[in-house]
Amino acid sequence: MRVTDQPPIETLRDILGICRALYVEWAPYAGPIEMDELMAVGSDLREAYQRLLKAKPGTAAQRAAWAQADQATQRLGVLVGEHTSTKAIVRAAGGRLGVLPVAPRFDSDAKVRERVKRG
Repeated sequence: MRVTDQPPIETLRDILGICRALYVEWAPYAGPIEMDELMAVGSDLREAYQRLLKAKPGTAAQRAAWAQADQATQRLGVLVGEHTSTKAIVRAAGGRLGVLPVAPRFDSDAKVRERVKRG
C-alpha cells in the first residue's frame, strides 16, 4: 500500500470507538467466546493505533501497523456480521455518556396509515 493510499489515522480511531461501543452493547448478553474475540480485536486495534502514532510515514513500521489494523478490522466485521444494529450501538455508547434513551414519539396517525395499508 502506498502512503497516499492509506486512510487517515482518524479512521482507525473511529473503528476502535465502534469496537468499544460494541463491547458496552454486547457485555450484558454475549457469550464468553464472542467477548474474548471482541476484546482481542479491540486490543489489536489499540496496538495498531499506538504504533501508527509513533511510526514515520512510508516506513516498514507504518505498513505493519496498517496491516495489523486491517486484519483486526476484518475480524471485527466477521464477528459483527449482521447481528448488531447502529441504533443499539449508539444507544449503548450514549448510555455511558449519561444520555437518556429517547422515547418514541406518539404518532396519532399510525392507526389510520395501518388501515389504509390493509385496504
